[in-house]
Amino acid sequence: MKRLLLSWFLIAVSSPGHAAPDGPVAPQNDRTLGLEGAPNFRDIGGYATANGRRVRWRTVYRSNQLSQLTETDAGKVAALNLVSVVDLRTEEERQHAPSIWLRAPGDTYSSPKSTLAPVMSTILTDASTPEGARSAMIKFYAQMPVAYHQEYAAMLHRIAGGKLPILVHCTAGKDRTGVAMAVLLTTLGVPRQTVVDDYVLTEKLIPAAAAASRNPVPLGGAAASGGPAASGVAAVSPLAQLPVASREALWRSDPAYISAALDSIDRDYGSMDSYVERELGVTRSEIRAIRAKLLQ
Repeated sequence: MKRLLLSWFLIAVSSPGHAAPDGPVAPQNDRTLGLEGAPNFRDIGGYATANGRRVRWRTVYRSNQLSQLTETDAGKVAALNLVSVVDLRTEEERQHAPSIWLRAPGDTYSSPKSTLAPVMSTILTDASTPEGARSAMIKFYAQMPVAYHQEYAAMLHRIAGGKLPILVHCTAGKDRTGVAMAVLLTTLGVPRQTVVDDYVLTEKLIPAAAAASRNPVPLGGAAASGGPAASGVAAVSPLAQLPVASREALWRSDPAYISAALDSIDRDYGSMDSYVERELGVTRSEIRAIRAKLLQ
C-alpha cells in the first residue's frame, strides 16, 4: 500500500456511523482504528465511571503522531469529522514530522514548547541503566502535570466549549498524551485502575521492545557528541548511545509512570478537581460542561 511520505519517544472502528461496542471495558480491537501509520490512534469511549455512567464513543481520540499515515489511514481519520486537535509535540517535532490531513480540523492547538532538549537532557543523565531510565521516567511523569499545564488546560477548555470530536496526540501517544488522558478520564470519574489500564494499552499497540530496537530520531537539538551536529554531518540521537534495555524502559507503558503523575496531583492539590481548577484554570462550570458532554 502506497504511503504518503512526509516524514523521540519517538484495531477496529469504521466510520463514525459504526455501532459502539457493548459490554464493560471495550477490548483493544474495538477502540483502535487499525491505522497502519498510527497504530496508537484510539477512541477513549466506553469506560465506566464510579457512579455507573460511561464515556461517550466517537468524541475523544488519542494517538501517536500522524506523519506516516497511508492514504487509507488518512481517509479513516477524515471520516471522524474531527473539530479540534491538541498537538502536544514541540515545534521541533512538528517540523520533523508534519501531520498528514485530508481534511484538517478547523481548530488546532499546538504546544508552544520549542524543543525536547531540556527533557531529554534530564532523562539521559540517569538513563545509562534500565533502572536509571525507569527512575528518570517516574520523575518526568511526576513533573508533567505542572510542566504541561498550559497544554492540558487547552484540551479541557476545548472540550468544555463543545469543540468535539477532538484528537489529542504527541509523538508516541504515550507520555504527554497519557497524562492528558489520565487527567481527563479522572475528571470524568473513571476509576484509577481503568485509567491505568487505558495507559498500558499503548504498549500492546506499540511494543516497547520493538520500538527500542529501532534507531531513535535525532531530536532534542543534540547530536551523538552531545552538541549540535556539525554542518554537513548527520545528527545522531543521544538516545542511540543508550543500551537497548534502557531505551526499552523509556518506551514502556509502566503503570508506575502514570501513577507518578496521578500521585503528584493528589499530593500537591488534594484531588483532580482541585488540580484542574487551580493549576489549569478550568472553572467548576466548565468541569460540569465537560462531564455533560462526555458522559452518558
